[in-house]
Amino acid sequence: MDTVRIGNELENAIFAHLKEEQDAGKYLIGTLPPDRCTIRRKPRYFSKERGDHVEFDVSIELRREEHLDPQQIVIFECKNYSGAVPDTVIREFSDKLSDIGRDNTKGIIVVTSRLQSGAEKVARSRKLGIIKYNPHGLEFLAERRFTDDLKSKHAKASMLGSDSRFRSLKFAAYFSGKYYDNARNFLSAVAGETLEKSEVQVLSKSQFPYLHADDIEKSTSQLHTMIGYDDGPVDLEKICEQLAIDLTMSAGSGDTDDENELLGRADFANKKIAIYAHGNRKRERFTLAHEIGHFHLNHDKFLRSETTIKQDLVVDERETKGNLINRMEYQANMFASHLLLPKFNLVKKVQELRVKLDIRDRGHGYIFVDNQPQNLSNYYLLLAAVSEHFNTSSQVIEIRLKSLGCITDNRKQPQNFVADFRQTCPN
Repeated sequence: MDTVRIGNELENAIFAHLKEEQDAGKYLIGTLPPDRCTIRRKPRYFSKERGDHVEFDVSIELRREEHLDPQQIVIFECKNYSGAVPDTVIREFSDKLSDIGRDNTKGIIVVTSRLQSGAEKVARSRKLGIIKYNPHGLEFLAERRFTDDLKSKHAKASMLGSDSRFRSLKFAAYFSGKYYDNARNFLSAVAGETLEKSEVQVLSKSQFPYLHADDIEKSTSQLHTMIGYDDGPVDLEKICEQLAIDLTMSAGSGDTDDENELLGRADFANKKIAIYAHGNRKRERFTLAHEIGHFHLNHDKFLRSETTIKQDLVVDERETKGNLINRMEYQANMFASHLLLPKFNLVKKVQELRVKLDIRDRGHGYIFVDNQPQNLSNYYLLLAAVSEHFNTSSQVIEIRLKSLGCITDNRKQPQNFVADFRQTCPN
């Protein structure tokens, strides 16, 4: 393994992230203007004890006025380890900071994995900040903040893990007993700056745009009308074109973690969607419909960017209670199923297939399935035919028909639709 290369990749990523924060205007250090901040790669600072310069990975130099020496320096040490980072690495970094004098210097460890318990204790006792950076994570809008409680929960879960399902954040950090979700707030705390309250807007649950199924049906119908949809697979690329969304399709992200496999990304500021191919065309279409949903449901008001991973496509409604991020994912999934399977066309096609397959309502339901071989065979033939017609997975169709009340499932061991969807998601 090329440890130098992967170390440089993390340095490049954190450097680029800080530059993005700076270029966005006021997201970097709170009250300090961006033009008073200098972000440096491989900076060198003189050590009297060594009689030489000491090199670090990345730094931010803060100046109250131009041309003055830095009033404060924030130094980042990037450790791209596959396993937990040991305490010896933290001690070495702390010693390097001491060599150059720490009166006006703050140190931050940047990791992609967790710290060993001993390393965490050393970092905390020596007042070093900790950042966990995930380039595929969720990114909140800095100027329109979710409640601090919600965001700190996501940040803490990103760094330490959680029994509950929380989305991993692009940027999660810890300093002095608090967890942070963005560079601006974190570095403000590290630098000892205070954010002006007027800059902070807290998002409450009542402000979050939550649409019921009928409202989403109307919303997707507008898009169908916009592209002149008639029948068959919905032309999602044409929808992107009409909405002026720049769509790119590329090879898989290379993420081998099955649960966190990266499927797509929405860049709201630049109106871009990227879909990552993994050899599953129907899942790609669902992912694209999901990302279109984020745009059409105005989630850009609350997020700067959003990445879709495999587990996002299987958010259960029960997981949305008290979790606004899961609510957004659940809404985007509902939107995707409605967009891919227009109600009128779906019901019409199912009715045609019921006649063709001689599926009748004998008092048990519109589409009745139990463990009898003939009923099972006809049921799966119907799903397969609908899947072929709309170029959408059988799992999505099954869930959509179930939500419309079309299916009566009387199998002795009825399928757990959410569990099956998690396993096949969607194929």
